Order: sequence, then structure tokens, then C-alpha cells
Amino acid sequence: MSAFNRGLAWYRYKHLEDEFINSTFYFPFQDKHKNIWSEFFSDLLTKIGNSVDTFFRDMLKDPMFDNFSHVSTLKMSGRALDINYFRDFFEPIYKLSSAEVQTAYGLTLYGKCTPFEGFLDKENNKIPKWWFAYDHIKHKWFDCIEEATLEHTINGLASLFLLNVLHKESQKYLIEYQDVIISDFSNISEPTSAYTFNEFKKSMIGISKGFSGYNYRARTPLFIHFFRLDETAKVLNLHT
Repeated sequence: MSAFNRGLAWYRYKHLEDEFINSTFYFPFQDKHKNIWSEFFSDLLTKIGNSVDTFFRDMLKDPMFDNFSHVSTLKMSGRALDINYFRDFFEPIYKLSSAEVQTAYGLTLYGKCTPFEGFLDKENNKIPKWWFAYDHIKHKWFDCIEEATLEHTINGLASLFLLNVLHKESQKYLIEYQDVIISDFSNISEPTSAYTFNEFKKSMIGISKGFSGYNYRARTPLFIHFFRLDETAKVLNLHT
């Protein structure tokens, strides 16, 4: 079993989210303070970035991606497994650049973020701003500590959250064992977890047309992601 379907990847994410939440007593958790920086954020952002890098690398082991036409060319390219490689590999599959996350905690609505938005500009090798900050802090901490901002930390954590709720192996675990992926079904019986996952299996970016009219979302104490409706959803050959 992988780290995803055993829940280890989710456990790691929740540990980092809890660490952030427990710190919110000590700084103004509001969008207008997004540029505040701290040593705490630098340590947390480093752990988040390392976790995102590991998540991407472990995702590459999934044979389901061999069904996508661009994958074989990338695998034979000999390129380094860095953030640019991850962008070129996963953006066409998950459309991460358009995946949005709402952020709120306690009395504060921090707002919406699109943590992988940088992936949209592939032609210019663009990557998320928070990843630049993570990389600078990891390798040049003394010179770049001021890049460890609230905004970059939130976006990094939101990235890890999105990977967990979109990747099929992790998604299956969250549907079956965690109260994370939920819906607003009303006046009818809630579908079984097996039925729900079978519908989710039809799309790599969100939910199939079978759930049109209902909001399916992934929710934690900090984040909410509303799954996108995939008009082109079809049965995929997934090894889950």
C-alpha cells in the first residue's frame, strides 16, 4: 500500500495544518497582513515545500499516469525531477493552475487563493511564487528570511491540501475513512462512499456531470475546495 491509500500523506498534511492553526494566536491572520514574515513561517514553509516535493515524487510512481499521452515523452526526457518537471507532468492532468481554495479560521475570512496559478504560464517556465520563497529560504536562509511570509506559507499549505484532495489514491482514502470530502445533498439519501468514489474516478479535476447541481467540497478547519464540474468526465482506467 502507498503512503496515500494508507493515509500517511494526509497525516503529514494535517500535522502541518495543525501546526499553522496553533500559531494563529500570535499574529494577525488576515489578508491585509499577508506580507508579515517570521522565523516560524520559514521553518513551516520549509517543511511544507519538502512535503509537496515528496508528494509529487510519490505521485510519479502511480501507473495510472501512463494513460496520458504526454507522460511517456517526459519519462524518456531524462530531465531532473524538479518543480518544472512536476508542472509539465501534472498540470495537463489536474489543471492545478485553476484549482482554488477558500481560507478561513476562527473569526477571520482570509480569502481565496490559487496556489498553483504559476503553472499556467508554461511557456516561460513559471512556477508558484511560494515555491520560489521556499527554495530561497531552504538554500539561503540568512539572505531570504523575509520571504517567509504569511501569504507564501498559506499558499504552500493550500498546495499540499489540493494535492491530497485531488490525487486519486489519497482521494479514495479521504472519501472512505475521513470526514473531509462532503456534499450538500438534501432531501435524498447521501450516496455511499463506493458510489461517490466511482463518480470521482471519472474526472481528474473534480466531479462528473452525475453530480451536477450539488456542491462537493473538501473541507478542513482551515481550507475549503469546491470540486470543479468536469463536462468531459468519463470512466478512467485507474489503478485504485
